[in-house]
Amino acid sequence: MKQTIHSNYSVPYMRIFVYTLLLIATLLSCVAKHKPVDKITYNFQFYNYENHQVDNKGVTDIENIIREFRNFPWEDQVEKMNLPDVKSNPTIGIKDHINDYDFGITAYPDNQGFGYMIYYSFKVKGVWNDSFREGYTVESVEEALKLFFERRHDELLKFLLENSKKEVGIPIF
Repeated sequence: MKQTIHSNYSVPYMRIFVYTLLLIATLLSCVAKHKPVDKITYNFQFYNYENHQVDNKGVTDIENIIREFRNFPWEDQVEKMNLPDVKSNPTIGIKDHINDYDFGITAYPDNQGFGYMIYYSFKVKGVWNDSFREGYTVESVEEALKLFFERRHDELLKFLLENSKKEVGIPIF
């Protein structure tokens, strides 16, 4: 009598093989590194906003952000910082999505009315660092913005150190 191999034995193994291949393909597609999106976005925060509340404004370029910086109601916002409902510093927040760096411009009251502070979050040899410095002029803020948008981060850090009055702690309200 001739012995035959029943075809039912190969079907479950074939299904397992196919499902395994599909699972591996799915996992590989999920593990593949996604290229960061090459965009810079910005937001506004006003004196009466909660600490994490912002108005997202979307993608920007250097010309637009300088225009927004010049048109932001800095003086009005700083005057309102003495009101009882103050919760945050007025801020323009900027994020470079390709390297996850942050750049923030905020204002504070001083003897001339108000001054500018810059917050900058960046990596040095893979380690996150923060710089929060005050005493910038309109011109120095605009120059720092240009360096940030050109992604000249080493030059930006040097510029921030050389053009500020001092490093300060992050104000918390």
